[in-house]
Amino acid sequence: MKLLFSSLFVITTQFAIVEAVEVNIIDHGAIPNDGKDDTLAIRKAFDAVAKANGGTVVIPKGLFLVSRQKSETPILSIPSETTVRGEGNQSILKYDSKVNESNFWRMLGSSTSCKNIVIHSLHFDGSNTFPKYEKGKTPEQNHGIFFYCKTGPIENVTVRDCSLENFSGDCVSFSQGCRNFTIRNVTVKNFIRQGIQMGGGVGDGGHLVTECKDLEHTVQPGGTTIHVEHAEGAKDFRIINNRCRKSLLAGGGAEGLVVRDNIIHGRIEGNSIKNGLFENNTLTAGDGKRPLMQFGYANGLTIRGNTIKAADSEATGIYVWGTSRYNPEPSKRITIEDNRLELKGQPIYLNGVRGCKIQNNTIIGSEAKTEVRKSRTECEVGFE
Repeated sequence: MKLLFSSLFVITTQFAIVEAVEVNIIDHGAIPNDGKDDTLAIRKAFDAVAKANGGTVVIPKGLFLVSRQKSETPILSIPSETTVRGEGNQSILKYDSKVNESNFWRMLGSSTSCKNIVIHSLHFDGSNTFPKYEKGKTPEQNHGIFFYCKTGPIENVTVRDCSLENFSGDCVSFSQGCRNFTIRNVTVKNFIRQGIQMGGGVGDGGHLVTECKDLEHTVQPGGTTIHVEHAEGAKDFRIINNRCRKSLLAGGGAEGLVVRDNIIHGRIEGNSIKNGLFENNTLTAGDGKRPLMQFGYANGLTIRGNTIKAADSEATGIYVWGTSRYNPEPSKRITIEDNRLELKGQPIYLNGVRGCKIQNNTIIGSEAKTEVRKSRTECEVGFE
């Protein structure tokens, strides 16, 4: 009899875990497409899932308005063990137009320690009306998906199959306290600051951004499609197989940074990189006369197998620098190999670098006097 009771207890417990609660925001008073604020109703749905120790919040088809009630960061806070599920691009969370009148609106995420969160199949609209970034005028802290916590970790978060547009800040932002984030198949458009922004500190990282892209913009973005900054002490950022209409910035002190198989209509730029790998990326057009790949303060950097194309005769292909008025240390342990550079300008320029190996790169169409320009630099050079 005791054995039977124990077995029933285990089965009942397992069944309870499998049958997690599912809450539709309409059941808590949200009304789609009525032009009225739905924030409090959506919060009630999240509260119901939190009370049940996990489950799914369903955002059905329709447009639901979200606005800041006081000074919440974020406005809609997601508890642990929660999935937020829409029905695709027609499930829309949109800021009230008042968002353009003030700053520090963050729509969905968390600023407290939590874990095991999934956000998928949703459309986010930031209602931005600013055409470009103007310092002191544009509310640059009005974000879409936002995770940040100084007091404890936010762990195991997945954002997938979502689209975000019209944010005067970042579409997706996660940094301090964030660990093991996956951003997959996310589309961004009309962001004034960054499309996908990452940062962190000691103990943070373990992030993957893959299969993401930005669409053609009708505003002037002030930042990049994918951005890693303020990440001193964080580790393991992987940016793989994305499509960027704007540039990609990756560095910020992160260690073990991998940027691979991306197609970028613009530039790759990075600073304070530790043991980074930039491999098999394709860069075209660039930004006028600026280098298409530019790195500073690198300690352990491999640039391998990239294809770089620039039309401007003054554009440099790969530029690595180190010693400067900003940093007394040279960049070191640099490898540049097996890249294909199709450009009229300087293929490779090293400025303040110690310990660099350059080999097996293919240079096409360059009118520069030398394939590798060196200043305050010690390196080995070999070309096909």
